Amino acid sequence: MLNRRGSKLIEKVIYPLWTRRDHPKYLHYAKTFARGQWLPELELEQLQLRLLRTQLLHAYRNVPFYRRRMEKAGITPLDIQSPDDLRILPVLTKRDIQQNLPELLADNVLADRRVINQTGGSTGSPLKFWVDKERIDSRRASTDRHDRWAGLHPGDWCAVLWGSAYDIGTKAIPKITWKQRLLYRFLTLNTTRVSNEDLDNFIVLLRRYRPSRLKAYAQSAAMFAKYCRDTGADDIRFDSIITSAEVLLPENRALIEETFRGKVFNRYGCREVSVIASECEYHTGLHVNADALLVEIDPLLGGSPHCGRVLITDLYNRSMPLIRYEIGDMAQWSTDDNPCPCGRSLPRLANLEGRITDFVLLPDGKKISGPSLTLLVAPMAEIRQAQFVQPNPEEVRLDLVPADGFGSDTIDELRRRLYPYFRDQIRFSVRAVDMIASEPSGKYRFVKREYEESDLHAAT
Repeated sequence: MLNRRGSKLIEKVIYPLWTRRDHPKYLHYAKTFARGQWLPELELEQLQLRLLRTQLLHAYRNVPFYRRRMEKAGITPLDIQSPDDLRILPVLTKRDIQQNLPELLADNVLADRRVINQTGGSTGSPLKFWVDKERIDSRRASTDRHDRWAGLHPGDWCAVLWGSAYDIGTKAIPKITWKQRLLYRFLTLNTTRVSNEDLDNFIVLLRRYRPSRLKAYAQSAAMFAKYCRDTGADDIRFDSIITSAEVLLPENRALIEETFRGKVFNRYGCREVSVIASECEYHTGLHVNADALLVEIDPLLGGSPHCGRVLITDLYNRSMPLIRYEIGDMAQWSTDDNPCPCGRSLPRLANLEGRITDFVLLPDGKKISGPSLTLLVAPMAEIRQAQFVQPNPEEVRLDLVPADGFGSDTIDELRRRLYPYFRDQIRFSVRAVDMIASEPSGKYRFVKREYEESDLHAAT
C-alpha cells in the first residue's frame, strides 16, 4: 500500500512538475493524444492528412534532400492530396540516411533545439539520426498513452528486461538511484549477456520491490519466464507484461502469461520513431500510433498481398523528417472489419512478421519467415534456444542450445519438421552450441544471413 501511495504522488505531483521543467511540451501532447485515440475514423484521417501535408511542406522548404527528391519526381507538397499519393516519392532507406545525413537536417531548426540518437545496429552498423526536443516531448506522451493501456502509469514500479547498452549501460543490474525511486521506478536487468547469478540477483530485487508491471524484449521475457519456471521462482508475478523489440511467438506469449499470471501487451516500436503500435486491453491487434505516424504496408513482389514491408512517416519530427522510411520490418494490416471493443479508432496491425532479414532465402527466390520456422522448433523441450544461420544461398544451418533429452532423435525430428520448407532446394544441417548471443542492440535474430543479398525486395 505504501508503494501505491507513493506511485500516486509521483503520477499526480512529481511527474507533472518534472515534465513541466524538462519536457515543456509534454502536457500539450499528452492531452492531444488522449483525445486523438477516440476521434471518429474520418476525423482521424483528416488530422493525419493535415499533419502529413504540414510535414511535407516543411521538408520541401527546409530540407535539401527532400526538396531535391520532390523536384526530381516533378511534384510539390500541394500535389499530395491523400496518403496514397505518397507512393510518388521513393522510399527512404537506411543507406540514404547514412550517405546524406547533412542534407537531411532542416536548416531552420537550430542545433540547440535537436539531439542526436542512434540505433543499436541489429543488422549492421548503427544509424545516427536527429530528433528535435519538442518531438522528444511528444514521443514521451505517446509512450505514456500506450503504457496506460497496459495499466502502467508514471510512478509505478516496473521491472525492465532490456538489451540495449545505449539505454541502460553495460552493468547487468544498474544501481537504483534516487531518481529511480522518486521518478522512474524502473528495476532493470541488462539481458545482452546475462548469467544465472544475474537472474538470481534480479529475482531477489523483484521480491523486495514487488513491481506489478514488466517491460521486456520479447525473447528476454520468455527467457526469464523459463528460468523462473525451471528454478521454482513461482512467486514472481506481474499484472501485465509489455513485450517489444522482437517478434512475440505464440508459444512464448503463453509461457509468459502462464508463468507470471498476467496478460501480455505486445508492442511494436523502434528508436527512430518510438512507439509504432500497441495492443489494448482487448488484444484484437496492435493499434497504430496514427495521430503521430503514418504507417504504410508495402507488399513485396511475389509475396502475400496482405503482408509487406513497413514504411513510416514521422508526422512531427521537424529537425530530421523521416518520410516513407523503410524500417526493415515486415507486417500486415488487420483484416477484421469489426471495430475494436475498446472504441479506439486507431487502425490495427494484425501480425508482425519480423525483420526483412529474418527470412531464409531459397535459390528459387522464395522467402521463408524465420519466426514461422522457429515455431516448429520452439515446442521441443530438448531445445533451449535456436537460430537459423544461412552462410550462403545454398545452405542453412540450425544452431541450437541443447536441453535435457537432446540427441540423434531430436535431430531426426527437426529434419522431419523442416523438410516440407526446404525439401531438396538447400543443404540443411544442425549444430549444437553453448550459447546464441544477441546482437549489439540486445535483440535476438531468428535468421542470421552471413552473405550479402543485393536486393531483398523489389526496387522502388
